[in-house]
Amino acid sequence: MGLVPAHAQVTLPADLISPVVPHDVATGSGATTQDLAIFAWQEFTALNWPAMDPATTGMRGRADTSADFLSIAPDKSGSYPLLVWQTYRHKNELFPADGKTDASFDSKVPTYKYKGGPFTAANGASWQLFNNLDESSEIGLCNMFAHDTTRILFEAKVNRALFDYANANKLTACDDKGNCPALTAARNKTLGNLAQYGGICSDDTSIVSLPCGDSKTPGDAGEGTIEIKAAWRPLTATEVASNRFYMRKIIYYTGDQFLAQQYNNAVYGLVALHIIHKTKSFPTFVFATWEQVDNYDDVNNQNTQDLKFVNTGTALPNIPVTRAHAINSVIPPVNDAVHAAFTAKDPNTVWQYYKLIGVQGMPMDGPPPATAPADTLSYYYLANIVVETNQTLQNFFGKAPTGVVMPFKNLYFNGAAGSPFQMGGCQGCHGTQGQSIGGDMSRLVGAAPSNSTQPPEPFNNGASAAITSFHLRSQDTPKN
Repeated sequence: MGLVPAHAQVTLPADLISPVVPHDVATGSGATTQDLAIFAWQEFTALNWPAMDPATTGMRGRADTSADFLSIAPDKSGSYPLLVWQTYRHKNELFPADGKTDASFDSKVPTYKYKGGPFTAANGASWQLFNNLDESSEIGLCNMFAHDTTRILFEAKVNRALFDYANANKLTACDDKGNCPALTAARNKTLGNLAQYGGICSDDTSIVSLPCGDSKTPGDAGEGTIEIKAAWRPLTATEVASNRFYMRKIIYYTGDQFLAQQYNNAVYGLVALHIIHKTKSFPTFVFATWEQVDNYDDVNNQNTQDLKFVNTGTALPNIPVTRAHAINSVIPPVNDAVHAAFTAKDPNTVWQYYKLIGVQGMPMDGPPPATAPADTLSYYYLANIVVETNQTLQNFFGKAPTGVVMPFKNLYFNGAAGSPFQMGGCQGCHGTQGQSIGGDMSRLVGAAPSNSTQPPEPFNNGASAAITSFHLRSQDTPKN
């Protein structure tokens, strides 16, 4: 008998293809990398399920259970159906510039309120689309391109659990000058004792402790905090015809960020997706990230799409894009098994063209030596090739206040041996940009409200504008 393919040795859960969001990792805090990868794919399936139409139901973040996840197709304009995560609340809806956050998570359409707005429409564009790409840099450190010159844009979203928690605890009770008394008090108390408040699930309303997913609690109450970051870009005619990209009409911005902006609409392709999820087993969140499979040729380690970054917030030189740390060896067999399950039901499903790049669960102290096993390095430095691309972001640990990494214990986990940790990758970045400034593991809370209220970043922002924008978005960030 021949060798059994690696993906055939991966046992997938019977409910892999389900509109139900998993509340926690089935195997608990002792989960292996494979367990975390399967959990991540369960999240991906549920959150990319076609959504109930908010316009007709008034509901957001709900799956249309009568729809087929695998067989979605574009309409005549090129847009695929609206997905569950896309109807989550945008970061600007969580902290709008006028300080008037909606009382309910649900609504028929999104409403955006930025400083300097409202803006003018280009060519009759709509400002009530759910995909609002208001970030045009990788957290102020670099601008990112595919095909050498095609700009990649970003958006961030929060689920019902986070939105309702923030409202119930008056964290969103802000004025139009950006004063948020309850948020400031809770953030400062949390920041003052991270050894006690870091990495916990708590009902203490005097601190920032976002809801934890609980597999024993059904419904909304047990889902836990989920945040999404998505990366999009215009596609070439060949890419559109390939049917290898999920596409959707989006909002993007042009003009001068601080003087005269216009909002525009176009059909873009989804090229990357982050899902981060706080659960009882992983109160410092499970981090998972996907790429469209054509972003980078990992088999031959080649930059086949001419990805390019231009450094902005650092003096580091611009260098050719390569994946600094190979994908963890556990991940491709899980991807293959999932893709096989998908294509067994629909050989043409667009979701076979998205691959999980990696996962992080339990933090570890680092950085590991360069001679460490490749899987250790890939776990520690988890990064997405089109979301965290430059030298700093692909090799992140500690903190990088000047755009270059430096030592810093960025993640506390109450009760965990070795805490605090100097963690790397996505989890380490959220430790630095979220937990260590009193916002749990959320920059959207830790750097609020300025991170959400500043004018959108235009498609055409250059290096100096990108730095200025990020500094303004960070002006409400407590010092760590």
